[in-house]
Amino acid sequence: MARLLSRLLRHIQRRSTSGGGPEGGMALVLSLSVAFVVFALGAVWIGLGTHQVTITGRDKLRDQARNAAEAGLNAAMSGLSADESFTGLALTSVVGGQFEVSVLPVSVDPTDPRRYLVARGYAPTKASPQRVARRLEQQIELLPTDGFRYALFSSPGGIAGANKMTVNGDVYANGNLSLSNNATVAGSVTSLGSVTTANNSTIAGDVQAANNVTLDNPATTVLGNVYAGGNVTMTGHVKGSVQAGGTISGGTVDGARAQHSPPAPPDAQTLPTFTWDPADYPVGGVSTWATPAAFNTYFSAHTGAFKGTHRISCPAPCTTAVNLGSKWTMTDDTTIVADGPITLSRDMANGAGHPVTLTIVSLFTDTVTTPAIAMSNNVTLPDDVDVVFYANHGSVKFSNLKHFTGTVYASSITLDQQFTLTFKPVSRPGFDFGLTSSSHFQIQAGAFKEVPYS
Repeated sequence: MARLLSRLLRHIQRRSTSGGGPEGGMALVLSLSVAFVVFALGAVWIGLGTHQVTITGRDKLRDQARNAAEAGLNAAMSGLSADESFTGLALTSVVGGQFEVSVLPVSVDPTDPRRYLVARGYAPTKASPQRVARRLEQQIELLPTDGFRYALFSSPGGIAGANKMTVNGDVYANGNLSLSNNATVAGSVTSLGSVTTANNSTIAGDVQAANNVTLDNPATTVLGNVYAGGNVTMTGHVKGSVQAGGTISGGTVDGARAQHSPPAPPDAQTLPTFTWDPADYPVGGVSTWATPAAFNTYFSAHTGAFKGTHRISCPAPCTTAVNLGSKWTMTDDTTIVADGPITLSRDMANGAGHPVTLTIVSLFTDTVTTPAIAMSNNVTLPDDVDVVFYANHGSVKFSNLKHFTGTVYASSITLDQQFTLTFKPVSRPGFDFGLTSSSHFQIQAGAFKEVPYS
């Protein structure tokens, strides 16, 4: 451009000194017009370049501000995982910006586990005259990790399913986990071993296994993601993505496939411990029994109105089971703790007029023929009875149709056909979940949204 302007000026100068003739004046005007246009175009080009640089810098600051706000949301969730009373953080610096985050209650109910997070991100800083500010909001729910939080939990053994089982909740197995035909899990499935499904199974959450995952039959569907430390073999359908330490073969995957890319292994968890202490229960509500036979006699005489806490000893060799073998009615919370095996083989009614909890604890070690807890004969328990089955040294075995609400924690679990369990978190005395970290809550987070900054 400078060279062109120089040539134009020299041309004008020559025309001026030579007189220009009759057209000299016109040539001078034309030359000046061209020079003006060239100057104007140059100014426009310079302005466009400057504007583009400004826009690029502004976009970068917008990205940094959003990243800072996301860091604020993550910091709030980290704080809430250890302390449910966490209320937020003042202005905090991160790489590329700053954030501040507030934690608000969702309702006036102090027991409401929901929280609403408001994070504001700034770049380069909040005090900068050229700052960019963005605001993100997110609702989360706190799920206690120092309590029962799985519908089915087995350790150190596994879980064996059966036809047409339905579990409304999450499932965890320290060993292998197998689901038979027409199984439905309305939650996640986690195993430190392998996970295997059969025909027409549906899993609403993620599948995570330390070893292999096998999804059999085209009618088997996983609505979440699949993570396997080993291989993933499938003829089924995964709505999310699949990540495996080994190979991924067959099936339909709506998301991404990432084979030979080991995911983080599932967290290793163990059964909570149980300690019997009569002081944990209401005064006057604890009964102790020297033998299962003595308790069984008492139970048979009080099936019309049964309640309280019962501790049943069983001198070795323990061969007599605690037998809830008659139809019975609960009139308040009931806890049964036995050294020996426990069987339930008849329906139970809730006569309390309000929801109650039934806690069954067996400290028995399985024999070849006798599980720690057995539930048989098409027993159905009312939905307003929250049930806890716990067997730390043995298995819980279900036979024939079962329907109840609650949770099952055992060394291993065997399910039968038509099994239906709806998870209900409960808190019962005597159980210690032995937290090994500072995390007391799992965060269940919804999607965050951006709103105008204010």
